[in-house]
Amino acid sequence: MRPIEAHYENGLLRPSAPLALRPGERVALVVMRHPDPSRWDMSRLAGHADEDATLAAAGLGEWADALDREDQG
Repeated sequence: MRPIEAHYENGLLRPSAPLALRPGERVALVVMRHPDPSRWDMSRLAGHADEDATLAAAGLGEWADALDREDQG
């Protein structure tokens, strides 16, 4: 298996380069998106810091510490 670059247009995947396939040949695909930098906007992600504080206040920090102690032996 080798990676193939393609573009999705109008419901079709269009390879960036010709493929060594026979006409009508069936293939199996695994589609993986390229990372979208706009999804990792740090200011947007930092806006959810209050949720972390709420979870910590609920005692999940203590629970995580207990799990870490179990892992250490």
